[in-house]
Amino acid sequence: MKYTLYIILFASMFSCSSDDSQETELSNTLIIKHITDIRENNERNFYFDLNGRLDLITDTNALSEYNHILSKFEYLNDNKLKSSYHTYGTEEAFFDLTYTSDNISNYQYITLGFGTDSNVVINNNILNYNDQMDSDIEEDDLNIQWTFSSDQLKYVTQKKIILINNANSVWNLTDYTYDSNFNIIESHTSINYGTEADYSNTYTYDDKKNPIAESMDGYNLALYFMDDHNTVDMSPNNVLSKTDNQGNTLAYNYVYNDDDYPMSVTITNVATGEVINTLTYTYY
Repeated sequence: MKYTLYIILFASMFSCSSDDSQETELSNTLIIKHITDIRENNERNFYFDLNGRLDLITDTNALSEYNHILSKFEYLNDNKLKSSYHTYGTEEAFFDLTYTSDNISNYQYITLGFGTDSNVVINNNILNYNDQMDSDIEEDDLNIQWTFSSDQLKYVTQKKIILINNANSVWNLTDYTYDSNFNIIESHTSINYGTEADYSNTYTYDDKKNPIAESMDGYNLALYFMDDHNTVDMSPNNVLSKTDNQGNTLAYNYVYNDDDYPMSVTITNVATGEVINTLTYTYY
């Protein structure tokens, strides 16, 4: 079972002025400390260490079987994201990554008594691994392929999930489109097995700093393995609107500090005026 971690990433930006002496001024760069996400019957808290690395997530969920969710992240001495531990009520999940030099070479995942242990193959800008749970469920045997814009494996342009036990048919395919600032402006997903579906989202952005894009930027790839978190939140700027292919739009209204970081954001359903959730940010 996969659970979504909503992880919000920021980009550090520099403000420069140029004159005859080529004087350059560096803008203030803040380190995120804590994010609180409040919605109806639910509060999530994201805690970061002094380096801005994601450390802990707590989630008070309205569902009785998952009345408290906790996620804890661990790092190696050389600053690589190594593992994460998650509890969902009485259920537990473990993710662990092995590195060869600077590249992820092995992926392990254990939950509900089942697990997968897979070598990770990187070929230029394509990353490939098998996600095969030791269960009898056909849909648990998957091949995952991520295509990136370059061999730096930073900006994912496509995620493909293939059913190994169903003639290697494509189960799920998601494509991502970026703007010139590497904000994801469109995602399109098609599901071709079981209940077929086709849906897309488009996004607009501000020109401000997304709170932890720089401090967590080096962990993008590892976070993909940890769970299917919201890829759009890796964009360097802040989302102003999200519109799905049914025309439903969410609007994001921010309060910024003097350094152009958000202090809070209220997310509202444009059609109904309903406030979906409110986030607040604190910094070191």
